[in-house]
Amino acid sequence: MEPEAKLKSVPNQPGVYLIKDAGGEVLYAGKAQALRQRLRQHFREDSKASPWQQLMIQRAADFDFIVTRSEVEALILEANLIKEHRPRFNIQLADDKSYPYIKLTDEKYPRLMLVRDLPKDARPATGRPLKRGYHDPKRHEVHTLTDGKVFGPYPNAKAMRRTMRLASQLFGIRSCRKKLTGQPVGQPCLNYHIRRCAGPCTGEVSEEEYAQIVRQVELFLSGKSDQIVGELQAQMDQAAANMEFEKAAVLRDKLNAVSRILQEQIIVSTQVREEDVIAAAVDEDRALVVLMAVRAGKLVSQQQYVFAHTAQRSEAEVIEAFLTQHYSRSGWAPKEVLLSAPLPNAESWSQTLSELRSSKVDVRCPQRGEKRRLMELAQRNAQINLLRIAEVRGERRQAAIAALADLAEMLRLPEPLARIECYDISNIQGQFATGSMVVFSEGLADKESYRHFKIRQTAGKPDDYAMMKEMLQRRLRRGAQGDEKFLPLPDLILVDGGKGQLGVALAALQEVELEEIPVAALAKREEEVYVPEESEPLDAEAHPRAHFLLQRIRDEAHRFAIQYHQGLRGRAMTKSVLDDIPGIGPRRRQELLKAFPSVQAMSQASVDELAALPAMNRKVAQTLVEHLTALTQ
Repeated sequence: MEPEAKLKSVPNQPGVYLIKDAGGEVLYAGKAQALRQRLRQHFREDSKASPWQQLMIQRAADFDFIVTRSEVEALILEANLIKEHRPRFNIQLADDKSYPYIKLTDEKYPRLMLVRDLPKDARPATGRPLKRGYHDPKRHEVHTLTDGKVFGPYPNAKAMRRTMRLASQLFGIRSCRKKLTGQPVGQPCLNYHIRRCAGPCTGEVSEEEYAQIVRQVELFLSGKSDQIVGELQAQMDQAAANMEFEKAAVLRDKLNAVSRILQEQIIVSTQVREEDVIAAAVDEDRALVVLMAVRAGKLVSQQQYVFAHTAQRSEAEVIEAFLTQHYSRSGWAPKEVLLSAPLPNAESWSQTLSELRSSKVDVRCPQRGEKRRLMELAQRNAQINLLRIAEVRGERRQAAIAALADLAEMLRLPEPLARIECYDISNIQGQFATGSMVVFSEGLADKESYRHFKIRQTAGKPDDYAMMKEMLQRRLRRGAQGDEKFLPLPDLILVDGGKGQLGVALAALQEVELEEIPVAALAKREEEVYVPEESEPLDAEAHPRAHFLLQRIRDEAHRFAIQYHQGLRGRAMTKSVLDDIPGIGPRRRQELLKAFPSVQAMSQASVDELAALPAMNRKVAQTLVEHLTALTQ
């Protein structure tokens, strides 16, 4: 069905949509308050549309959509789809790692723990599945926290760990996984003896006393340290009046530590304000967003995020991409969100973030006054940091150009080497055999073009030559057939190995009739460079820049292959361990593998955390813990 005809059956409800090309590849993922209206805007002919939108619609052949119950669900689901599909027309975080959060559990005696993205034990908002659009290949559920509070995300993991450490030192909140009921449980750990834990496992800390600790931790993690100062001062004065001098001394130390933290925070307003200040700087194909968090009138943190795929995008479009990816992760918004550029749909964003916060959120671009001055400060920081990144990239690019010229001279190639592909194989006696293809464009790593290959025909046979040939044939054949995922073809193929691997590469090129592509091999032991029709290695010492570039490309291919190989091997080992545990069938094994990347990670989970997973129950979780404990002892 043509997209125009299909639009008639799209409901005007909140949801997300995926625009696809003729091959089914996702070109763009977006959200909408009214799906039909937004999709019509995409597919109608509009001379005022930006160049990237016109190009996307030229390639679009189909779309899917998913109806959600609210705009918040659409916000979270859109961010998940962007991360899953990495559509080429979406603005994306250049460093798309999983940022950590600090989670405060809702146990009888809560603890702090580190989580990434949405917690593994999060539950769907309701038991009902989301309505799905046409041809939707997967079922997506929007998750909400039902077992604790989450603070973050923290782009800087060091800052996050420092925050957790301070929370333990200052307030004595526990970090262990013991199941506590108020009765003594085992022996207190070292943290108790060095006064980094109040010791609820001793049975000497009541729920009321511990609740006060938890409340102070919540204020601390929310950036409301000034409220803690007042409480600690009152408690210290009361302890001194009661002649509890040891307790007063402990409270004094906590008060001094919190006061030092407050001194590090910059006062930006005499008013008690709670706002995020977001400014963007855009330059060619890269953008940088600065987020300043103001809590209780103090600037408590400044974070920066680098975005890619921003060519021909406006500052407002970059800010929208940031809002989607940041607030879908944090799950919370402050009272005010101040932007460096006005958004055409600011009111819609205000409604979405208000629903996320459960109270009014004002989204706007300040024009004057104190808030405007703070916005200008954020803008200057964004521009300075983007300029610094551009300077570093410029220096790297100049060095790469010089190395490429040296490489072309060493290999006696007349044309510039715009695209170099390097291949490597990783296996253990033929088992878990994987291949990697890394790409360097203009002398710099092009990670979006990297590819992994599962070796099929020679799986189980320790034949590196055959594996290399299979991988090269598959890649080159798909490129020769016009598969866009494998275009353009390389200007140079580099293989990890000596004369043998070089011969394999030449044979693969000949079979797919692409003999014109230059090939070189880099041997590991002596770092020798071999090329066709030369019996001896090239004089690499005469071309140090070229030699170093080849080594860097080869090392990157090796790292990429090993990473994928270890992942396959780890999952296979985990499967074999789970196969031997009573009560764990295919479905439970699948849920466990989805939640935990390894046996080690699984062994660190508590019975409660395991039992909370779909398809699991407490009895099976207890059996699993006992088996894993026996394995790790």
